Amino acid sequence: MRVFHIISGFENGGVEMLLERWIAAMPRDIEFHIVAHDVSVPACRDRLAALGAVIHLIPRRKRPLAHQRALQALFLQYRPEVVHVHTTEWGFLALRVAEHCAVPVRIQHSHAAWRGPLSPFLSLRFWLGRRAATDYFACGEAAARTAFGERFLQEGRVKLMRNGIDVEAFRFDPAARAATRQVLGIEENAPVIGMVARFSPQKNHGAALDIFEGFVRRHPDAVLLLVGDGDQRPEIEAAAKQRFSEGAVRFLGVREDVSALYAAMDGFLLPSRFEGFPITLVEAQSAGLPAAVSDTVSPEVALTDLVRFVDVEDKNAFCDALDRSPTLPREDYCEAVLRAGFSLADTAAQLYQFYQSKK
Repeated sequence: MRVFHIISGFENGGVEMLLERWIAAMPRDIEFHIVAHDVSVPACRDRLAALGAVIHLIPRRKRPLAHQRALQALFLQYRPEVVHVHTTEWGFLALRVAEHCAVPVRIQHSHAAWRGPLSPFLSLRFWLGRRAATDYFACGEAAARTAFGERFLQEGRVKLMRNGIDVEAFRFDPAARAATRQVLGIEENAPVIGMVARFSPQKNHGAALDIFEGFVRRHPDAVLLLVGDGDQRPEIEAAAKQRFSEGAVRFLGVREDVSALYAAMDGFLLPSRFEGFPITLVEAQSAGLPAAVSDTVSPEVALTDLVRFVDVEDKNAFCDALDRSPTLPREDYCEAVLRAGFSLADTAAQLYQFYQSKK
């Protein structure tokens, strides 16, 4: 069986991380192809290729005719049984090409529950894709409502595909905490707040700096760890350099030891403008981290009592939510996350069974 996944680029974002985990967890009788137009993080592409995925780079969607011609050539050459589209704004182009090429299974997958002035634009794009899709997936109910509407959700036409993780890999480890803090040069009792996200407008790193500025007034020895990369990183680095003392804000880039970094943290920050069902928040809860999250994120992400939702404009309220972090004992929340249905093994098996049912 041949399955094509359509993504925007290899950015080490949530979708790419999810695909990497799914492909690694599935039997090898599916031939995976991944189509993108950009390689921002070569290591991300290389990890997927090492798992056996065939990588295809095509023209950007800003050149729609060239983009569609390249997709058509791939679909006609390989004749996939499934085209699984993960992109938001322009995914309808791939779905329409797949329909034209008689691909039997065409999945439109919503990974975000957006808000703001672009909502009508994005909803129109999903409506166009919906007409060419045969199946509808979403990472959560909010993402399903945004992309497909309440009626589709209530009628059971949207399949909820949880962003599963290897929960055990994120279980809190005191030894990893001590070792990671030592490597980073952070004092044992210094409050450490962390954010794991691409540097993009959606993730709102500018707000993270504003929040941390207030937090530092309360805790002068506090440290902010920013894990990830992206187009806005240089801008945020320049702002942090102007506003904070050296070492207060650490830019760690894309890391392979994220579970150890969670262990080193005392609290997790997510001031996103919008989200679907952020994988990093599932990881943080598995690690037992209290989290301060913007109220633009769906309440369904609160798998445990660790999550506090805060008005995205209220920086003091974020500081209040984070204030409790260094004083709370690190309890084991892995079982709670597993009970909520976020086992990687289970979600990968669910997707594999769906693909097999379409043979």
